[in-house]
Amino acid sequence: MSRITTVFAVLAAGICTGATHAADGAEFAWPEPTREMKPWVYNWWMGSAVDSEGLEYQCRELADKGFGGFHVIPIYGANGPDNRYRAQWKELLSPEWVGAWNIAAWKAETFGLGIDLTMGSGWCFGGPWIDKDHAASSGMKVKRAGLGGAGFMIDPFDPEAMKIHIAAFERFFGKKGSAARPRAFYHDSYEYYGAEPKNGQDIDEAQLACFKVWTDWCRENGYITRNEAHGAPSNWLDFYALADIPETEMFAKGDRDILVSKFASSAAHAKGTTLVSAESCTWIDEHFCERPAEIKAFLDRLFLSGVNHVFYHGCCYSPVDAVWPGWCFYASLEMNPRNPIWREMGALNAYVTRCQSLFQTWTPDNDLAILWDPKSFRDRQNGKVENMSIHNRDKWFYGEPIGKVARDLFEAGYSFDYVSPRMVEAGLAKKYAVVVDPADYLNAESQKRAELVKGAKVMPFDAASGLLATRWSKDGATAYFVVNTGSVARVVSAADEFTAADPLAGVVAKTRAAEIKPMHSLFAIGDGFAVQAANPSIRQSNNVSGPWKVSAICGGPQLPDPRTLDALAGWETFDEFFSGTMLYRTSFAAESRFANRTISLGDVREIARVRLNGRDLGVKFMPPYDFDIPDGVLKEKGNELEVEVTNLGANRLRWNDLNKVDWKYFTDINMVDINYKKFDASQWKPLPSGLLGPVRLLSR
Repeated sequence: MSRITTVFAVLAAGICTGATHAADGAEFAWPEPTREMKPWVYNWWMGSAVDSEGLEYQCRELADKGFGGFHVIPIYGANGPDNRYRAQWKELLSPEWVGAWNIAAWKAETFGLGIDLTMGSGWCFGGPWIDKDHAASSGMKVKRAGLGGAGFMIDPFDPEAMKIHIAAFERFFGKKGSAARPRAFYHDSYEYYGAEPKNGQDIDEAQLACFKVWTDWCRENGYITRNEAHGAPSNWLDFYALADIPETEMFAKGDRDILVSKFASSAAHAKGTTLVSAESCTWIDEHFCERPAEIKAFLDRLFLSGVNHVFYHGCCYSPVDAVWPGWCFYASLEMNPRNPIWREMGALNAYVTRCQSLFQTWTPDNDLAILWDPKSFRDRQNGKVENMSIHNRDKWFYGEPIGKVARDLFEAGYSFDYVSPRMVEAGLAKKYAVVVDPADYLNAESQKRAELVKGAKVMPFDAASGLLATRWSKDGATAYFVVNTGSVARVVSAADEFTAADPLAGVVAKTRAAEIKPMHSLFAIGDGFAVQAANPSIRQSNNVSGPWKVSAICGGPQLPDPRTLDALAGWETFDEFFSGTMLYRTSFAAESRFANRTISLGDVREIARVRLNGRDLGVKFMPPYDFDIPDGVLKEKGNELEVEVTNLGANRLRWNDLNKVDWKYFTDINMVDINYKKFDASQWKPLPSGLLGPVRLLSR
C-alpha cells in the first residue's frame, strides 16, 4: 500500500459524515447583504483616461444597481475623433495616475463600494521594470498593456522577478505609500505561455516560491489577494490556495465547465477560506446581444462550481459625453450604464446577492474529495512544459483519470472537492469523509468502486433529472442550491415540510413540494428530498387583446413616435434600430371567476416591468413572464395594464455601423467579434424586441 493510499485509509476510517437535520425554515431569512455578497465588476481603464466626473457617475450607477464594488484594470487607450482622448492618458504609477486612482477609491467609498486593483497593466504581471534576465523564458510581453505598463512578463518561476515587480508598486502601495488602499490586489489568468523553470527546478515548487513572494507582501501590507491559477503547468490547487480569494473563470459558449471551475472552490474549501471569485460571463454572446436569462444561466453554473463572489466581465469606464455605446472592452459582456438592460439590472443583481448571501454564511458540505496530482500527466509530455488551460481541458483533465472520475461522480449526484497530495500531507483533507485516488477508482470493479466512496452522501439531484445541486450546512441544517438545467419543470418534494427559498423572487415559504421551472433555481432547506416530473397545470385563461398604446421611454438612436397597435408585435417591425425601453398600455375587464389571478405576458424581449391599476407587480428578465396579482388590485372593469419592456442594444449597434458612426477608436485590439474577427454589426439582422405576447389573465 502506498503512503498516500495509507493516508486515505486512515481518513476514511477515522471520519464519519455525521447526521444532518431539517432546518426550522420559519427562522430562515436572507442575510443582510455585505459588499462581498453583492456582485462586483471588472472596470477597464482605457489609457487610464478617467476623471472625477466620470468616476462619480460610474460609482453612482453601480451602487444604484446593487453592485458591491469594482476592480480596476489599466489597459490600452481610446483615441476618439481627432485623437480627442489621447491627451488624457495617464502613465501607470505616475503622479497623475495615482491621483486618478485616489479619486476612484474616494468615490467608491462615498457610494459604499469596494475597490480592487490589478497589480500591473493588462495581464500578466510585468512591465518596463522587468529586464530580460527576469523575464519569462518565452520572452512574452504584457498583454493589452496601457501607457507605462508595457514590457516583459515576469518569469513566473523566479522569486527575484516577483520582488522587482512588487518594488514598482511599493512606493505607492507599501505601508508608507501615498496611494489609496485597494481591498485586494489581483493576478489574472496564467498566460505565461512557453515559460519554463530554469536549471531543472521542480515546476510546483518554483511556481509556489515565486507567487508566495507576492501573497506574503500583500498580507504584510494589509491587502488580500485574488489569483487566477488556471492555465498554469503546476498543481492548480496549491497555486490557488496561496491566495485569499481563489478565482476561476468561464468563457464563451464551449468553455463553461463546472468541473474545471471546481478547482478554485476546492482550494478555498480545503484551506478553510470563505470567498471564491470568478471572472464571469465573458463572451456570452456578441456585444450588446447578451440576454439577461443567459447571464443568469451562466452565473448558475459558477454557483454550482462553488463560486460565491462573482465579478462581471465587465464595465469599461467611459466618459459621460462619449458617443454611444461609449468606450467598450473588446470582449463582451457589456455590463455598463450604456447598455439598455442596465435600467433593470438591479433585479438580476438582487438574485446574485441572495444566492451569495447564503453561500458566504453557510459552509460547503462536500464530504468526498478526489486526489489530483498532475505529475503523471507532465511526465508524459517528454520534457515539454504543458500549460493546463480551460480550453485544452480535454487533454489534461478529461483525458486523465481525474476528469473521468469527477464526471462519473458528478453525474451520479455526489458533492465533492479536489485535493492535492500537498493538501493531504498538510492535513487539509481530514475534513472529508472519503478521499478517492482516481487511479484506484478506475482500476476497481463496480462493487469495489462503491466501497471506495462509501461514507459520502449522495444528493437526490443528478444529471439524469436535469437538476444539479450543491450542498451547504449551518447549525445542523442542510441547504441544497438546486438549478433546473433541463427543458421541463421538476418538483422537489419531501415527506416533511421543508423551507423553499426562491432567490429570484426573494420568497421564503414552508412547503412539502416546490416546482422548479427550466433555468430557475431554488434553495431547498431540509433533507429527504425526492424529484418528480411536474404535472402540467390546467389554468383558466382570458386573453388581454388590446389595442395597445406604445410609446418610448428612453433609448436611441431616436425615440419612435407613439403609436397604437391593434395586435401585439415586436417593435422592430416598425423601428428596427431602436434600443431602449417602451411602454405598452391597455385596459381590460376581468370576469369574477378569475380568482388567484396572474398576468402572463407570454414572449418578452427581454425585460418586463408590470404595473396594474397603479400597483407595481415587479420586474422579470426571463420566462415565464408571469406576475401574480395581489388581492384587491384587479377590478371587474377598467383595469389599466402598463408594461415597460427593455430590449438589447444590438439593433442600435447595427444602426451605428450601418451609418458609419465613429465609435470603434480603441488602440491595441480595438473591437472584435466573438470569433476575434473585425467587429461589424451592419450585417446583423434586427433582433425581436418588445412585448410579443400573448398576454393572458390566468387563474391559479
